[in-house]
Amino acid sequence: MKSKIYSSRYMKVSSKGMMWIPAFVTIGFLLAFPVAELIMLGNWFGMGYTTSEINALYANLWRDGFMLTGLAVAATAALFNGISQFWYLYSPRKIDFYHSLPVKRSRMFWHKTLQSLLYYLLPYLAMEFFSVCIGAMRGFFSLHLMKLAFLMMVFHLLLYLLLYFSVVFVICITGHLLMGALLLIAVAAYGPVLSVTLQFYEKVFYYTSSVGVYGFIKGLREMASPVILAYTFVGKYAEGNYGGILGIVLLVTIAFGVLGYYAFVNRKSERTGMAFVFPWVGTIIRFMIVVPGGLGIGLIFYMLPSDNSRIVWWIFGLIFGTLLSGGIMGIIYYRDFRKFFSNKIQFVVSGACVAFVACMFLFDLTGYDNYIPSYDKIENIAAEFMDGGGWENTYSVEINEDGKISTQDSGYYRNGDLLGNNLGISPDIYACVEQIVKENKVICRSLSEDSDNRALWNGDIWDSSNDTSRLQMRYDLKSGKTVYRSYMVSTENQKNLYKEGYAEGTLKSERYSILKLDDKYVDEVRCDFITGESISLFQDNKAKRQLLVDAFRQDVEEADPEVLTGEPCASLNIEYSGVPSAESVDAMVPGRTGDYYFYACFYVFPQFKRTVEILKETGYPVSMEDVKLSAVEVEYYMNEEHNEYSSPVVYDQPEQLEELKKVLRCYQMVPFWEKREADKWARLKVVIDGVESEAAWSIMAKDVPEFMKEDSQRALSFEVFEKE
Repeated sequence: MKSKIYSSRYMKVSSKGMMWIPAFVTIGFLLAFPVAELIMLGNWFGMGYTTSEINALYANLWRDGFMLTGLAVAATAALFNGISQFWYLYSPRKIDFYHSLPVKRSRMFWHKTLQSLLYYLLPYLAMEFFSVCIGAMRGFFSLHLMKLAFLMMVFHLLLYLLLYFSVVFVICITGHLLMGALLLIAVAAYGPVLSVTLQFYEKVFYYTSSVGVYGFIKGLREMASPVILAYTFVGKYAEGNYGGILGIVLLVTIAFGVLGYYAFVNRKSERTGMAFVFPWVGTIIRFMIVVPGGLGIGLIFYMLPSDNSRIVWWIFGLIFGTLLSGGIMGIIYYRDFRKFFSNKIQFVVSGACVAFVACMFLFDLTGYDNYIPSYDKIENIAAEFMDGGGWENTYSVEINEDGKISTQDSGYYRNGDLLGNNLGISPDIYACVEQIVKENKVICRSLSEDSDNRALWNGDIWDSSNDTSRLQMRYDLKSGKTVYRSYMVSTENQKNLYKEGYAEGTLKSERYSILKLDDKYVDEVRCDFITGESISLFQDNKAKRQLLVDAFRQDVEEADPEVLTGEPCASLNIEYSGVPSAESVDAMVPGRTGDYYFYACFYVFPQFKRTVEILKETGYPVSMEDVKLSAVEVEYYMNEEHNEYSSPVVYDQPEQLEELKKVLRCYQMVPFWEKREADKWARLKVVIDGVESEAAWSIMAKDVPEFMKEDSQRALSFEVFEKE
């Protein structure tokens, strides 16, 4: 009898009612592989790619594109196969029939698994074979492509089993349809939802919350769900860095397979109709749902008010959320509204856990805000200095032996992660970071007490006075891990860190690395002079333009940190175009000799003798001493809202103009490490050689003339010049 039931004939008989599944899977893989391939090949040929470029793109399609489309079909097939094979476990009548057959449950489990595997694998192999044939007909066939096809088949099979066994496990431990459906959704979304909740809590209660996702939260987001784990694996495989996560996928697949097998074999038929076949599983799952539910609902109540009552509403939300989550779980568990307050002990335990987690965030019991990786564990420190209002726009590039760009980084991000500028690591740099971390909490707590600076998220607190600014930082550890933090930093400490990055670290080579590009890629050089005028230089004289770039390059090479953190007198905007890139599938654009365009902006300092001499030849001023200042008109603010102004005060006396020439600064010439002052209490209009300047002007805090202080005090009804 066993052999008949477990025979190929029985496989055919039992498949008669489920042939729609392999048919559906076949259509899915037809669209995911051959159809997608034909569409992509048609697009590439139509866009004018060369044969070598299409070869690279085609190989990438097997490594990346097909992996993603195939995963979508594999996930759907796993869901349908798992449900169709074990759906009978929710019906007492069907259970009585199947379990009355003279077949061990273990044999039945593996029979159903094998049948489901065939429903998936046969359509997959057929459609993958067609895809290989289509590529071969178009001239794309090699052993490398066959290797990619084989690896794709193996990895898709592994991911299919991961998802299939997770579905089977959920069905085998639940006793009715509602709980099975809800638990399937929870298994798929639990990790990402929990990670988002915890990240919001970090932003609410930690002053150093940052945009980077890493550590435990990153693990939840990328691995704490079979679906997300499979998606993460596909991404890692496309990057060629999948060794570590492959082991995790194997272990999780085996775990789900073993647990599903155990649950099926040891399932008690009489508990069909209950929420969970194994009561202890229900206890664990209820706990896992109620605690995050209480925290999440508490967070919603925290965000409702905009005043100091947030904490009170948050505490109320935590209590209400815990009761609501636990009550709903009780109703679903027993399918009875009268069971809302069932299992009071679980309510108490869950409430205690919610309170503990809430206290961890509220009182920073983990020391999150004060955490700095130890010096001997850090390989590099990076900081993003643009938040202070700097005007420089630099690029970090790596140039290979052929003069091509292999990587290019700009602004705040690298591959979606916070970048900043690499400083390197040294005792002095680490000491600066320690000082920044030490002052961060003091500054943030002081700002949070001010209604003008208060933010919904502590990690977003800002300083309306611009006396401090937020500094994003990244710690690259020797272990390969990355830690992100965000600090409120004083101008002085930000400048100290910047200077140490030049003196002891890699900041100089990082920020000026683009100057290593060949001058033949320089398309235009513009200069923003000290008056704010922007002029394109030497467009008709390439030799002179190259001389200027060479001079600037030499001045930068010889400059020390004191020079590079001084007061600039101009800024050079160097435009690079047609810069070729190293071979990269993502960067391929047909019909172009170069892939990259750069518009880098650098400060010019008075100590840059070579550069300044060439700029003087243009006739434009590179020092305020050369500016013919006619008058400065000032309107002083008469209230803190800055919506009432005094009558214009015009300074045109020679002695006043001479003093103002020494302190006036065009906004483009104000680096982030300087502290602007005059724009806090006045509007300035500058007249140069009889013509009103279109540029915005300011005066640094340390340079405000006494006669302006006296006039402002007469205009304002409050004191604004209290000095530290």
